[in-house]
Amino acid sequence: MHRVRFSLSLLLVLLVLQPAEAQKGRARSRNVGIGTLAGNPRVHQELKLGDEQKATLRKVATETRTVVKAAQGLEEQERARKNREATQKLRAAISATCSDKQQKRLLQIEIQYTSGSWMLMRSELSGILKLTKQQRRQIREVSKTLQGKVRKLRESRNDDNLRDVRLKINAQLAQARKDAVKLLTEEQRTSWKAASGVAFELWPAKKKKQTKKKAS
Repeated sequence: MHRVRFSLSLLLVLLVLQPAEAQKGRARSRNVGIGTLAGNPRVHQELKLGDEQKATLRKVATETRTVVKAAQGLEEQERARKNREATQKLRAAISATCSDKQQKRLLQIEIQYTSGSWMLMRSELSGILKLTKQQRRQIREVSKTLQGKVRKLRESRNDDNLRDVRLKINAQLAQARKDAVKLLTEEQRTSWKAASGVAFELWPAKKKKQTKKKAS
């Protein structure tokens, strides 16, 4: 469990900060994370949140992103601790603010928009996937391998290759998810697919403006 938590903390920076690039019209990642989803207006609309609920989640999501960004310059263990605490605070706020139905839908959206292998280990899914001890061990190994690859990629970053490194990290995260899902039985994969719920479009395609034909 410690290894999984460490991996989560290491990658939380990417989950929280990458979507800002997407909002500027750059390459959009399917790896978003709860720090951004909790403050997203489209997610709020999907969950049918009230005004007070929206305000609460916006506030705590902003606080989470601020802490994660500030922690980037810290030593690895301290950064991991700060990130973990910020995420725990965010999830506690979600639990206290949202109904069970809203939390269930948010988890479905999170599954759809979070890459990596650790999502399969989430406590909310333990009764659904019913992973064996061997499967949990194998998924931890996938997560550990991913952690090492991501660390090397992050260390290779410079001002000229930021986008390229980001795309490579996203690819590694996506592959780790696939590798973890392959460890499931057919029945578990069916449960995993069902756990993601109805497809949600975080960034719906923009409708093209139709030009009216001039009368001849």
